[in-house]
Amino acid sequence: MPKKLLLTSFLTLMIVFAALAYAQDATPPLAAPREATPVVAQQVEPPAGTVKAIVVKSWGDNPVWADLTTNWSTYGKIRVSIDHTTLIRNDFTYTDLVNSRAKVIILSDVAGGNQQYSSAEFAAIVKYAKKGHPVLGTYAAFYNPNGSVDDRRLAPVFGLKASLSYGFIGITNSFKKDAKGCLLNKIRGSSWQSNGYNQSQLPSSGTWTGNLGKAKAQADSDAFMGVVSLYKATTYTGIYISNMPEYQNVGGPDEQLLYNAITCYVK
Repeated sequence: MPKKLLLTSFLTLMIVFAALAYAQDATPPLAAPREATPVVAQQVEPPAGTVKAIVVKSWGDNPVWADLTTNWSTYGKIRVSIDHTTLIRNDFTYTDLVNSRAKVIILSDVAGGNQQYSSAEFAAIVKYAKKGHPVLGTYAAFYNPNGSVDDRRLAPVFGLKASLSYGFIGITNSFKKDAKGCLLNKIRGSSWQSNGYNQSQLPSSGTWTGNLGKAKAQADSDAFMGVVSLYKATTYTGIYISNMPEYQNVGGPDEQLLYNAITCYVK
């Protein structure tokens, strides 16, 4: 084989391998599967005045949820309690959400965890949110082309567009503040470095600029390849963080941001 043709073939193979490596790295390794458990509300309720949140059908468990439940006073004056076991890998109904007595719903890397929502589950999230319960979503909440999981019907819960095509991109995780408000309380300075998973879900245009719909940017990374957005609906608030600050991460500005998202908009 001529040297020129051999070199061309080698370069082509390298490009293919690089593309495959990127696709594999676009979502974090799945959490160890949890055995299915009966879908029941927790038996021990937290003290009065506690903001209870529940992680619903998501990527998997993360140590930050237990840490926030134990060390909430590091981040503010409002006690939080996060149920990160009951519904985290189970199908669910609207009744399950009601029985949880959660004030906040957490959707942690839903599509990235290959969690395909049913029509009934989409409807349950929308109905529960409209009853006045804030919703927090992170990273691949809407679409995962690697696993052919399409949860884009969740996007309007956050004021975002279900009609967009979404993918992934690597980011530096350096976020700068674009607004002032409760969501960024106690995060010092004009920017912070996230220690979460350093990928972002983003529209296929390659930027969140012009694609936030009814949501407002509170912070961004890498010229809006990453974003923290806030959507104030009539009866609830939707917060979306396009990287995954909770991924194997405890403490610092990431945990402060998650605490703020859970406590700031409860009515």
